[in-house]
Amino acid sequence: MKKIHHFLPVLLILSAFCKKETPQQVESILIDGTWVQYEYLTDNNADGIFTDASLPCQLYDGWKFSSDHTFELRDEIEYCDTDVDSVAVISGTWELRNNDTELYVEIDPDFLYFNFQIHSINDSLLVLRQFNTPASQAPLEERFVLRR
Repeated sequence: MKKIHHFLPVLLILSAFCKKETPQQVESILIDGTWVQYEYLTDNNADGIFTDASLPCQLYDGWKFSSDHTFELRDEIEYCDTDVDSVAVISGTWELRNNDTELYVEIDPDFLYFNFQIHSINDSLLVLRQFNTPASQAPLEERFVLRR
C-alpha cells in the first residue's frame, strides 16, 4: 500500500503535462501549411445527422492562415464562379477568440465574416463548425473538414 501512496504523486505530476492544446499550439498548428477542404457537412434540423453537401467546386480548396493573421481561400481545381478561368483567391484576416476555441475570419468587415468554432484540430485535421439561426435559410449547423 505504501508503494501506491508514493506512486500517486508521480502520477499527478505526470498528468499535469498531459493537457489539451495550449493557445500557442493551436495557432502554430493552424499556420503550419495549407489546409485542403475535403468535406462540407450540414445538419439541417438539429438532429445530429450530418449529410455531405459539398459542391464539386468546394472540394480541394486551399485555406491558408498566415502568421501575420492574413487569410487566403484558393479555388484550386474546379471554380465555383464559371466566369473565372484561373485560380480565384479570396483574402482577408483571421484571429483566434474565446481561449482559442473560435476562429474569426473576416473578408469584409461590413459584409462578410465568419465566426467558426474549432471542433477539432491536430497536425493533419481541422474541423470548423458554424451555427446558424433558423431564420437565416442556412443549415442549422455546418462543418468544414480540412486536411493536410
